[in-house]
Amino acid sequence: MAQNPLSWIGPVALPRLTLLLNHIVSSEPAAMARLKPHAGRVIDIRWTSSFVPPFAAFLAPGSTSQDWAPPPMRLAITPAGLFEQQDTEVPSEATGLTLTVHLSAPWTVVRRAVQGERPEVSIEGDAALAEAASWLMSNLRWDLEDDLARWLGNTPTQMLRTIGESIKQAILRWRPDSRRAHTPDSPL
Repeated sequence: MAQNPLSWIGPVALPRLTLLLNHIVSSEPAAMARLKPHAGRVIDIRWTSSFVPPFAAFLAPGSTSQDWAPPPMRLAITPAGLFEQQDTEVPSEATGLTLTVHLSAPWTVVRRAVQGERPEVSIEGDAALAEAASWLMSNLRWDLEDDLARWLGNTPTQMLRTIGESIKQAILRWRPDSRRAHTPDSPL
C-alpha cells in the first residue's frame, strides 16, 4: 500500500471526531440512554472510497482509491453512554458492530451533506447495537447554531446563519458535472 502524503490527518482528526460525536450524543439524553446498555461493546468504523485525487499519480505513485480513504476507527461505548476511541491495531473481542461508510468524491460528499443527506453506510454485527446505531444516525443532528450562540451571542449567530444559508444555496446550485453547451450567443 502506498503512503499518501495526507496520512497525518487521520491521527489528528479522528480524536476530534470522537469529541464531536460525544458532544452531539451528550446533548440528547435519549441517545445516551440507548447506548448505556451496550457499555463495553466496540464499534469499528471502516471507510471505502472510489475517489482518486486528480494528482494522485504525482502525489503518491502507485496509490489506489482505498489509500486515500480515512484510516479505520474503533469506538468503545462507555458506561456513561458516550464513545471512547481505541487503537485499531489491537484486536478486540468485544466488537459488536462494524460500520462501513462508502465515500464518493469530496464535492459530492459536501453537496449531499448540505442537502441533509448522509453517505451510504453498511451495518454488520449485533442486531440490538445495530438498531441503536441506526437510530443515532437517523435522529441525531448537530445544533451548530445553538453552540455558536453560546459563544458569540444570538445576533452574530443569526448573521452567520444567513451567510451560511447563502453559501448552502450557492453549493446546491453549483453542479461540477453539469455540462452546459456554450454557444457564441449565450453568456458564459
